[in-house]
Amino acid sequence: MEVLKIFEDKFKQIIHNNIKSVLLENNDAEDTHQSPQKEGTPDRPSSLACSYCRTHFTTLSEQRDHFKLDWHRYNLRQSLLQKPPITEEEFAEKTTKDDLSSISGSDSDSDKEDTLDTYATAQGKIFLQNSDGKVFSLYACLLQQKKQEDLPENLHSRLHSCCVTSQKWAVLMLGGGHFAGAIFDKYEPIVHKTFHCYTVRAGQGGAQSSRDNKSGGTHPKSAGASLRRYNEQALMQHVRGIVEAWQSELNGCGLIFYRAAGPYNRSVLFGGGAPLFDKEDPRLRSVPFSTRRATFAEVKRVHSVLTLAHVYESLEAAVECFTRHKVNEQNTKRSKAKTTCIDRAKSRETIERPLPVPRVSESSEENFKRPLAVAPVSESSDEDVDLLMENQQIFLEDSLQEFGDSLTPKQRQLKKKKKPKKSKAKKLQEQEEHRKKELIDVLSTGNIDKLSQLLENFLKVSDKKEDFVNEAIDDQGNTLLHVAALNEQQETLDFLLKNDANPCLKNQKQQTAYTCTQSKDIREVLKQFARDFPDKFNYNKAQIPTNVLTPEEQNEKKKVQRKLKKEKEKVKRKENEIKRKEDLEKERFLNLSDREKRALAAERRILSQAGTVISRCFLCAADMSGKVPFEYLGNRFCSVDCLKAHRMQNPVVLS
Repeated sequence: MEVLKIFEDKFKQIIHNNIKSVLLENNDAEDTHQSPQKEGTPDRPSSLACSYCRTHFTTLSEQRDHFKLDWHRYNLRQSLLQKPPITEEEFAEKTTKDDLSSISGSDSDSDKEDTLDTYATAQGKIFLQNSDGKVFSLYACLLQQKKQEDLPENLHSRLHSCCVTSQKWAVLMLGGGHFAGAIFDKYEPIVHKTFHCYTVRAGQGGAQSSRDNKSGGTHPKSAGASLRRYNEQALMQHVRGIVEAWQSELNGCGLIFYRAAGPYNRSVLFGGGAPLFDKEDPRLRSVPFSTRRATFAEVKRVHSVLTLAHVYESLEAAVECFTRHKVNEQNTKRSKAKTTCIDRAKSRETIERPLPVPRVSESSEENFKRPLAVAPVSESSDEDVDLLMENQQIFLEDSLQEFGDSLTPKQRQLKKKKKPKKSKAKKLQEQEEHRKKELIDVLSTGNIDKLSQLLENFLKVSDKKEDFVNEAIDDQGNTLLHVAALNEQQETLDFLLKNDANPCLKNQKQQTAYTCTQSKDIREVLKQFARDFPDKFNYNKAQIPTNVLTPEEQNEKKKVQRKLKKEKEKVKRKENEIKRKEDLEKERFLNLSDREKRALAAERRILSQAGTVISRCFLCAADMSGKVPFEYLGNRFCSVDCLKAHRMQNPVVLS
């Protein structure tokens, strides 16, 4: 035996020839993939025929008698074991040579019926053989889905597509609050992600949602239960985010393997209004063997096991190796079983016991009055006892049902279970949800005619129009105005406002119809309604600004603002002009010589005596009118600093 990876070139050389499926036992039958119908699988039954024995009848009584025969029961068991049926002549020869233990359904013969092929099927394996005679086994889920009982007719092309063409696989595992997923390109993981949320009840197991469903309306309100409920929602959102982020990679995968045990874990992948995966996707496969906790290492191990193929030189070598593996596994199971346990299903050794003899009283009269269950029997009188035999024929045609024994125990259990009837409250709730959903669709599309019709139908039942137009119609507490505003339906919004819809109502986010949207057109409709009907509602509570000016008033206000701006600019220009002239006067005075400055000062003194005297500082030319100057060498200064600066510039030379 040789173990190969199905993506290796050596394995590709093995599958390049014609491939057919083989059985480890009873392999003389016709190949499974060559016939369009699986052997042992009944055809579609006609009115007077047996699909298991492949025979027809002329009357209904013959058909009912046939169902009582051991031949029919034998072929029925052959069909359950996925074996072809036999003819009546072959069954007669078999009964003369062998016993009829295979017909009975006792548990004592279960070991004989557990053949190598059924053992391989339980392991999820399939055996294939190429034209060179080499036999190899791999997991059947690589070639067919779980619900597909027949092998595909294009077995070679399906195997070539799995191992050569589509080498990108995805493996997703979810259980116990743990998630692990990866996408492999051949052997290397392209992307992978793992995380864990606390969703399983400690010590008891099971998801919190399962516990809530069993408890009915009284859910646990502990902190741990609330945390587990929150984590379940977070887990679903996290898994959805990961799958949506990997969508481009998942679209290119040839196979998608998943392990999601339990209803909650399956609902994460396949539940909800927009499920992550479609159950009818032909790429979906369930992991055919037991796995451990969902981790990245376990995901890699699952991918590695799925890509293994066991190659045998011949069919005999495969049978020998698989038989040895089966015996070793059975011995391991037996060693683990307790030897002290009594198996009451096995038959015990029969021990011959003497028949009970009743006590005979002295008085025959008492014996006559006492009812005796068993007559006195002696060993010597066994031959003298005469036995009476009477044949009676019982007709059960009225109570006999066709195919009555073909149901499995699971099917019988499902048949007994009655579908729970919906309560009146639940029906009313479903009708109410359907009505709200229809109303949301009408508001979203802006169908005013339909909305008006719904309003008229409501007014026929009730006179309160406000109950209809102000109703909260979704889980977020949005009213009809909120939905119309969010979908930017101006005409629908105006229709609702004119029909007494209250714009002051808020949703769960404390938003009014004005604040829940950013559309300028929708907000303008609400503002215009507030201007047209200023006393109808409290618009401060509705958060609608009522002091907003009209466009004409805004234009007039802008004109006044422009006029004021022009006046301010004019005053500022005047001030700048005065300052500029002052600066020019200062510059001109500073450019004068000391003699010219003294002359100008004298001139100013003369003019000041006439009532228009102007005095300036000798150094900085500042106006000193009304000030007491500081004089030095006949010069006048406005401050001591100017005087000091002039002395530093013109030092006095002492002779």
